Amino acid sequence: MAAAAAHQVRGPLSSVRLRLELVLDRLPRTPTPAREEIHGVLREVERLSQVLEQVLAWSSMAQEAETPVETVDALGAAAARVDAWHAPASARGVRLCLDGVAVTGAQVPGALEQCLDVFLDNALHVTPDGGEVAVTVRSAPRQVRVEVCDQGPGMTEKEIARAGEPFWRGGAGRVRRGTGLGLTIAAALLSASGGRLELGRSPAGGLRAVAVLPCAA
Repeated sequence: MAAAAAHQVRGPLSSVRLRLELVLDRLPRTPTPAREEIHGVLREVERLSQVLEQVLAWSSMAQEAETPVETVDALGAAAARVDAWHAPASARGVRLCLDGVAVTGAQVPGALEQCLDVFLDNALHVTPDGGEVAVTVRSAPRQVRVEVCDQGPGMTEKEIARAGEPFWRGGAGRVRRGTGLGLTIAAALLSASGGRLELGRSPAGGLRAVAVLPCAA
């Protein structure tokens, strides 16, 4: 039902965005209250679009079990995502640190990259300005472990137990906008890859989010 509703809303929402953009083009270029109001509505439309895309991604997870797996250079993928998130981290003085070993895992296409985007997005929102987010790639027997540790408030055991539930957000997540689907999608992608999501306390007291993948054959 969620997927069907998202598909039905997608078209009208795109039409609303287009109409607002046309109205904006007809207004004077100088700043006016009307222009500011339309920009505000467009920001909300963009947020709704992101929510719809996450709902659609969540609903498609059931099909991932039939998707052929591919190999992934875990350290290379982690380095690429750290580089992609460097700018928003630097804007707040947060250090992104990468360490680990070169190891190859197996995944459904794009799983590790999407998981790291979820982990890093969450970590940057809870880590205080001037703090540090550590990304580590480890090799374990028959496993690849890619973990992201933040310096936020962390989660209680009760929150960790519920973190993978669709649309659920912990105490730290309620101060920001979001769908509550990020970790749900990450867990589904890892499961479809033959791996799993692990959450726990980091050495710094924050959250440790770990993407566990099987080693490539």
